Amino acid sequence: PKNATVRLVNGKPKVIPAVNGTTIKADKLKKAIEPVLIKPAAERTVSVQLTGDKASFSTEDARNLRIKQVTGQFTTYFPYLPYRNINIGRAAALINGTLLKPGEIFSLNQIVGERTAANGFTEGYIIKDGRFRKELGGGVSQSATTTFNAMFFAGLKDIEHKPHGLYIDRYPAGREATVAWPSLDLKFQNDTKYGVLVQAYIVKATPSSKGSITVRMWSTKSYDKVEATSPVKSNFTTGREIKDDSKDCEPTSPVRGFDVRYQRLFYQDGSVVRRENFSWTYEPTNQVICEKPKSR
Repeated sequence: PKNATVRLVNGKPKVIPAVNGTTIKADKLKKAIEPVLIKPAAERTVSVQLTGDKASFSTEDARNLRIKQVTGQFTTYFPYLPYRNINIGRAAALINGTLLKPGEIFSLNQIVGERTAANGFTEGYIIKDGRFRKELGGGVSQSATTTFNAMFFAGLKDIEHKPHGLYIDRYPAGREATVAWPSLDLKFQNDTKYGVLVQAYIVKATPSSKGSITVRMWSTKSYDKVEATSPVKSNFTTGREIKDDSKDCEPTSPVRGFDVRYQRLFYQDGSVVRRENFSWTYEPTNQVICEKPKSR
């Protein structure tokens, strides 16, 4: 038997019907076969009774998930660098089509897997120890940020997310998520009574145009709308100027650090029925000036 499911077909959710199968119990098969094993090869045939076996998740079950409309979506943009097209595109392809039944938890690390060359990823920039470094899978956090925002506006339950340590101005302040294999994950729960189907795709960047990644949550709305309040920034801090003569130095522009807070508002019948508080502190980005390595 084959269970029913819901898949994206031409960018829209479609119920793929269940296929019922047949089965035979192991003890019945054993009883039927044992007596003929000692017979000559030509006489070694046996008939057994097959019984119908129903799929455990029926077509009706799949229809009852009521995956019909976009409940939350978000798009972020990225400047052209080949690694971004590769890594953000690969992560989007792996996320695309993820089905969450009621109560199930989305884990980006589990779905995307380890960022290795064998898994389709290449070297790109990540933030490590407050500095920009090259590492396999750089750019995947942009997929995490976009997914976090799509689930945020779909009103789903935040289980685990951590914004970047340094502020990146192409993301909404505080409303973003970074990931690292295997320790730092993006997790959220489908805490609704409907199914959720995740759609993710990119538009590749070119030397003359920005790229983008879009993530959509398909389901049935549990709230009329979900909104974020404007971010409130405070306690600005300034970094240091660092001169670096190491061969793997990456020059970095200074960006101020700050505290940020905002709320997620859930609306029903025109009024706010739920509020959630979010806050984060960004460290300042130091200005890193690369100098020629000193001759030793």
